[in-house]
Amino acid sequence: MSSIDFDEVLVHVGEKGKYQNIMYYLLCISATLPAAFLAFSQVFVSASPEHWCRIPELDNLTDLMTLEERKALSLPYVEKSDGKVKKYSKCKMYDVNYTAIVESWLENAVLENATEEDGEAKRTRSRSGLPPPPVGNPDWPVTKCRHGWIYDNRDYDSTLVTELDLVCDNSWWPSTSTTFFYVGSLFGNVVFGWIADKWGRRTAFFAILFLEVIFSIATSFSPNYVIYTALRTVNGLSFPAIYQIPFILALELMGPRYRTFAGMVICMFFASAMSLLAVLGYLLRHWFTLSLATSVPFVLLFSYYWIIPESPRWLLSKNRIDEAEVIVQRMAKINGRTVPNNFLRKMEVEILRRQGVSCNGTNSGENPESNEAEDRSPPPAATPMDLIRNPNIRKKFFILAFDWVANAVVYNGLSYNATNLGVSDYLAFFIGGLVEIPSYVITWYAMDRLGRRWVLCLTMLLGGVACVSCMFVPEADAVWVTVSLAMIGKFGIAASFAVFYVFVGELLPTVLRSQAMGIASFIAGIGLLAFPYIVHLAVYSRVLPLIIMGTLSVAGALTSIFLPETLNIHLPQTIEEGELFGADFKLWSCPTLPRSVSSSPSSSSPPSSSPSLSSQSLFPRENDDDAFIKKESVDKSESVPLRFLVNGRPGNRSLQEEPAATGAATTPEAKLDTENSVLSVERASTTGQESEEELARPIDKRVDDPLVAVVIVEQRRTQ
Repeated sequence: MSSIDFDEVLVHVGEKGKYQNIMYYLLCISATLPAAFLAFSQVFVSASPEHWCRIPELDNLTDLMTLEERKALSLPYVEKSDGKVKKYSKCKMYDVNYTAIVESWLENAVLENATEEDGEAKRTRSRSGLPPPPVGNPDWPVTKCRHGWIYDNRDYDSTLVTELDLVCDNSWWPSTSTTFFYVGSLFGNVVFGWIADKWGRRTAFFAILFLEVIFSIATSFSPNYVIYTALRTVNGLSFPAIYQIPFILALELMGPRYRTFAGMVICMFFASAMSLLAVLGYLLRHWFTLSLATSVPFVLLFSYYWIIPESPRWLLSKNRIDEAEVIVQRMAKINGRTVPNNFLRKMEVEILRRQGVSCNGTNSGENPESNEAEDRSPPPAATPMDLIRNPNIRKKFFILAFDWVANAVVYNGLSYNATNLGVSDYLAFFIGGLVEIPSYVITWYAMDRLGRRWVLCLTMLLGGVACVSCMFVPEADAVWVTVSLAMIGKFGIAASFAVFYVFVGELLPTVLRSQAMGIASFIAGIGLLAFPYIVHLAVYSRVLPLIIMGTLSVAGALTSIFLPETLNIHLPQTIEEGELFGADFKLWSCPTLPRSVSSSPSSSSPPSSSPSLSSQSLFPRENDDDAFIKKESVDKSESVPLRFLVNGRPGNRSLQEEPAATGAATTPEAKLDTENSVLSVERASTTGQESEEELARPIDKRVDDPLVAVVIVEQRRTQ
């Protein structure tokens, strides 16, 4: 792995210039439209409209009996759970001789005329001598539908459910198809996460795109639901990797100051894609046409092969510096920046020199033969076992995995549950996508002020409480109250999911990021296997799925506060940096800005002739907060060990010390001896009363910043 920090490279070529803007918005399109259409088109493709038993004996009586009168004769009532709502049964009919009943009723019937009103065929009959139409008797025997079903085609011309009669005893098929889709995603996340880390983000992206396009088109021609389910299972391999991999690629092209921007805007694209899907469903109405419209256009995305580069951050992690150099030079040119030829090679040589490592891979002042094998051997490749071996990474990973389960189940569940809210499927789904956009705007504003962890906690709590509150709403009398609470729940969980994707990318080190996200998605996918059946519980009570999902969201909110804050922290890249990150954070702490040496209380101490650390950083940045500190030691006979903690990120650290017990604030002054490549720290006195022993004693302190690194140096005494 190269020692170059790509965040430092972006300072010179532009953290978010024209190049990043072009690539970012292209990747937004390729990530959000295919992902949203792939995952949620089944809401409309396999929609189950209102239906009831078909009675052949009543089919020819449309001139004599209205639809409501035919239902009243043939269908028993079913009471809902609250006892107030009565609806005709969808799956049962009265088991009687309808021919005899109708003939008896028509014996004295006299027809007079028929009229047309408002474009709908409405028949009027003469009532002279004709009794009211017969009505079903609750005491009549009841049986299952024997002759199929009649479907309400006001919202759908045709769906897979209406074509294949997947209702009543077969109503589990659409839920099972969705479950198998997420079974595929379980394995796809791990496989494509591994491919992305081993062969690159770009390679993984085009492999996913090929799979998604081919099998999405194939599902449109499924002859039966078994084959449709099988094709959806294979198609599930590409979700949500089709969203995650382009997102990772876009995130790794950005500087740290724009990670929030990258996360929020791509979520707005996804919300817009959800609303667009509702519009397409409303306009097309036929499942076959909709299925093709949400798959065939993505063939055009293969043109990205000549546009989208590999992630230079990933290339550096694989020590492929020359390939990264080509991308960096192109990036600098388009951004209007100028960098020298072989910029990355020169940067690496300078970093190694500062670390006291010669160009031949040996430490300065040491025996080259004894260290050659150790220094030249590359670091072992990161594996999923690193998530378990390192306790701090393990804790963060398990919390992230549970929160991913909660976010995924609730978000997907609320999206699919739009058809159970008692209003138009298209309208509910459209509003569900629309409410996500302001949630991202508010989250975008809050994340850089309140930090990631508290925004994640509060938004999950909002969504969960709103959904659970539906249990107090009368189902019969307040449909739009339930809809409103469900949309507030969608608002909250969408905001938390947006924070979560940024958060998880920042918490995990670069060498493990894709693998860890893939494994966490695998765990979340196991939870997702249950959400179609949670949504299916609406057949018993409309609010039951909302209560279950709301409870899960509240549980996720409570666990999220145990994660460290990542605001103003650069991405950890190695396993070691990931393990140090958040090792000592306060549970109830709020994010703080890094402090620089120059702005510390010791600034009033006498200046030293040695150059300050901030002015001698390896690649100077725009402010002193970005000092570059390495682990060094002074090989002197008369020196005492001095331990201190460093706030910030690798390559962006400042010093800070607790006030002494006497109340006198002291702060170590860091100096960099560029000639000897030595970092020395001298303790500054604010009272002038400290003895030599007091100045030399180890500094025992704690810091509030989530990324804490322990550095051992030696303090040079005045001889």
